[in-house]
Amino acid sequence: MAPASITLGALTTSPIGFGCMGMTAFYGPPMKNADGVALLQAVHAAGCSHFDTAEVYRQFGEVVEGTFPTNEELVGAYLRTVPRDSFTVATKYAPWMHEQRFDYEAVSSSLDGSLARLGVDAVDLYYCHRMPATVELLEEWMHAAKRLVESGRVKHVGLSEVPPQWLRRAHAIHPVAAVQQEWSLLTRGLEAELLPTCRELGVGIVAYSPLARNLLAKTAEAPPEDWRANHPRFGDLANFKANQELAAKVAALAEGKGCTGAQISLAWLTHKAAALGVSAIAIPGTTKAANALSNIASLDVSLSEEDMATLEALGALVAGARGNEEYLASGIEGKSAA
Repeated sequence: MAPASITLGALTTSPIGFGCMGMTAFYGPPMKNADGVALLQAVHAAGCSHFDTAEVYRQFGEVVEGTFPTNEELVGAYLRTVPRDSFTVATKYAPWMHEQRFDYEAVSSSLDGSLARLGVDAVDLYYCHRMPATVELLEEWMHAAKRLVESGRVKHVGLSEVPPQWLRRAHAIHPVAAVQQEWSLLTRGLEAELLPTCRELGVGIVAYSPLARNLLAKTAEAPPEDWRANHPRFGDLANFKANQELAAKVAALAEGKGCTGAQISLAWLTHKAAALGVSAIAIPGTTKAANALSNIASLDVSLSEEDMATLEALGALVAGARGNEEYLASGIEGKSAA
């Protein structure tokens, strides 16, 4: 039976979260406002109370009629209807939207915009979405974040795509509650160095793309035509075919256990985090309530050591890097090489 809550650093939240990005951007057309609010209501009613968004999750260009321009506004439309103590919400500062500034004035101004769109006085978890060019600039951002905590507008601080040595320096300025990093059966790079550092420092992990950008959720005959088409696991046809075969094998194993490929993949992550001694939650996203409820139900899927080993052997067969060169350069790989 899944725990009722989990603690990331000093932040207590539900044992699975909801990634809100795809409701507005990057994975097809944005959801209509009423449909988006109804989806968030269904997710919340099912026991998922952590909602993950960001200022950069927005429509660029002409806004589709009947939709909010930004994901934060859509999330805020729902959060305004429920008690403040019934949820935790995370958002992120996007340095590239602010001329790569990491000073207090820039970060504070950005946060105020996020708070207004979300309709809250304080955000539970505030991330730096991507790392700056130097660790000294990250330290500047951490000093700014510390002031935001002291002002009462931020409750906990997080980082995304941060290398372990940078995390140590950031954590020395102010406690980092969570690191948001890509983690799935097919993407396990953080387990070598970042995860042990998080465990040592008492930092939680928020796993984004826990279904490998939907590779583990369902099989498809053709690659997607959205932003994933630019990434090796999807855009390279040989890789795509190999990964579809892998996903089919994961789904077959799941069927034997009475669950779906998505559920067994999320259950793997939950079990793996426990085995490695780190507090972690996944934040799968979807635009369909049935899929969201199915993902939440993954918390009740039990896996044996044999199941885990079989899944990991399959995961090792993944074809292609997790992102293209530009994506990797902006992530932990780019900073690790610096």
